[in-house]
Amino acid sequence: MSDELSAIRKACDGLQFTSETESPVEPVTWPAEPGCTAETRVRREAAGDAALQTMTLAAFFRAVPKADRPKFDALAKVLNEQLKGVQVYKLGRVRMDVFIVGERTDGGWAGVKLKVVET
Repeated sequence: MSDELSAIRKACDGLQFTSETESPVEPVTWPAEPGCTAETRVRREAAGDAALQTMTLAAFFRAVPKADRPKFDALAKVLNEQLKGVQVYKLGRVRMDVFIVGERTDGGWAGVKLKVVET
């Protein structure tokens, strides 16, 4: 396991994201693939042609409850230290799959995934 993925696994161990539901925050990783972008990888994970929104990590984490903020700040720090160009991808409309993904040093992609409900 790469140091990047190991650090990400440790940062999200036991972490839950609370929106209108609670969702575990789980690590994801994809191998390098010539010409493949993070958006392409994320879209492959979506069922059908789900709507896609992108946003910054800071904007997404503004929704984190104050009590949980230190844990998510620590996760953000790890993601930004371990990965290049970290971006948030939200797929869907109300019940959304969220991927927070950046590029690994080997050209592959890694980050975390979770689910949110936004009404």
